[in-house]
Amino acid sequence: MTSVSEQHRSAVGVSAPPARGVLVGVDLRGIQAYVYSGRRILDAVGRAALVAELTDTSDPVRGIADLVPDDCTVLRDAGGALTVVLPDAAAARLFTARYTRVLRERAGDLIPVVAHVPYGPSAPEGEPARAHDVDEALALLPDRLRRARGHMSTLHDPAHGYGITAVCAVGGGPAEVLDPSRAQDDRPGVPERVSADVARARGIGRRWHRAHSAAWAAGAVTATGAPRLALPMEVDRLGREPGGVSRIAVVHLDVNGLGAILGEYRERAGDRRVPGSGALAQRRLSQRIADLTGALARVLVRAVAATVRADPGREPVIPGGARSIALDHEPSGPVRLPVRPIVVAGDDLTVLCDARLALPLVRYALDWLDADPEGIGDPADPRTALHRTLVAAHGDRPGGGRTVVGHGGHRHTTFVPTVGVGVAVQPVGAPLSLGHELCEAMCRTAKRHRVAAMEGGAPDEHMVAWTTRVDGVDRVLARWEAARRGPVPRTGLPLTGSGFTRFLERYLDPDAPGSLTAEGDSRRRGWLISSLVPLLESGADPVPEITRRARVTGGPVDLPRDWESAALLDAVEMMDLYLDPGLSRALDPRLSAARGGPGGDPR
Repeated sequence: MTSVSEQHRSAVGVSAPPARGVLVGVDLRGIQAYVYSGRRILDAVGRAALVAELTDTSDPVRGIADLVPDDCTVLRDAGGALTVVLPDAAAARLFTARYTRVLRERAGDLIPVVAHVPYGPSAPEGEPARAHDVDEALALLPDRLRRARGHMSTLHDPAHGYGITAVCAVGGGPAEVLDPSRAQDDRPGVPERVSADVARARGIGRRWHRAHSAAWAAGAVTATGAPRLALPMEVDRLGREPGGVSRIAVVHLDVNGLGAILGEYRERAGDRRVPGSGALAQRRLSQRIADLTGALARVLVRAVAATVRADPGREPVIPGGARSIALDHEPSGPVRLPVRPIVVAGDDLTVLCDARLALPLVRYALDWLDADPEGIGDPADPRTALHRTLVAAHGDRPGGGRTVVGHGGHRHTTFVPTVGVGVAVQPVGAPLSLGHELCEAMCRTAKRHRVAAMEGGAPDEHMVAWTTRVDGVDRVLARWEAARRGPVPRTGLPLTGSGFTRFLERYLDPDAPGSLTAEGDSRRRGWLISSLVPLLESGADPVPEITRRARVTGGPVDLPRDWESAALLDAVEMMDLYLDPGLSRALDPRLSAARGGPGGDPR
């Protein structure tokens, strides 16, 4: 008969940490600024892939498996963080030296923050006190990392030198190599000058792009036709039309309360008789969440692909009532979808898309996350797998999870966590870093409102916020707070997941009574922007103007049913940037997203 300790080790597939050793924690700073420092999708994809490889202890070729000694226990290697256990201080110092050297060579703009926490039997007299066991060391690690973060030296900053006159076309620093795959904008045929890490990231980005296109777009079913589909590598390919004003959206989705979920799971799933078992179980849960994020990215691509109409002899489009999105394509080449997810370190999802698809994609993502995990009928689906993992940890205790009201009023319980969503709309030529900073700020604000609402007794829900302002983050947030907290609120954001769905159905659904996106109503649009919106923004009573309008037109003013001033202003801001192609009708979010399923990879 096997012991409890042996059973647990077999379940996680990793040996438990030794009774004595040194816990080494590495936290990479500046990941988001590093990933989105350029203007090209390829640069962002490559840098995101590089971050993932720099904490991948299972890949000896592209990851860092060759840096991990045989007597090392890995407790975490995802999310831009690395936590390992080494037998003694000398081994910990050697590992840290080798790892930070590789990090400097492959991604010099990332800053590693490192902390060592010894644990085990009492230290000899004169040595610093140790943690009792690995669990106590893990509890001390966050504080040690915070202290290390506050004592960063200027020696940690990249030092490329200042005697180079050529400037990197991406980061603005000294250029070190020529990238023959990209020509300078003002000198066709002349290779672009970039830093070495930019050229390295682009090579990785091309490899990951090919892999993602094959896994996500190739083989996807379209509404009509069977064109070869691809994901764009350039922002300009995200739906730009000749002569049209092009806008892209940067959408950021972040799991709510991820730290609390991981911490609670470590306490529930760990065996108190096996030090470190909770951390190993936590690593398994982190992989479940990474699988969830990757599957969501995949189904968003496939849902957009399912709306594409590529009839013979016609230009491929995504229809949306009176309007449509013309897709970038070449006569003998692939049709490029106007969406490109970027997964950073496994648990962080950002989606670049045509701005007209931003809110429909957010709604589809929330519907997908809220699907009944037991009703999906496939244990390999990442929602079902994550749900059952958390249910098993919850045990026979009553409650837990969250209640979701699905289609037809059906209620079900799911342990799939909620997300905070931030959306930033920007011109095509604006830096991706600006859009990502704005949408991440919107996401953080939405998450804060969720916490405040839950402290007031509200149920756990998704939260969504967006902005169309292109300005500094502080100015955008200041304007947003002023509009929200004024005597007469001028915005209803952020919205809960259910409130977001009602908002779209009431104000922007073309089939809803008085919808702002109804076809062929240009006269009402002009009156809304020139007459009604200024009144609502100033806080004046709109009734006299609505009465005057009804008298002039000879009929009642057609506005959304039970409209509210703040919500109407939010809808007017987005009505020209909204096109609903029917994503849920094209690809049911309740279908399995496991490999080979309708929403998964082709077999």
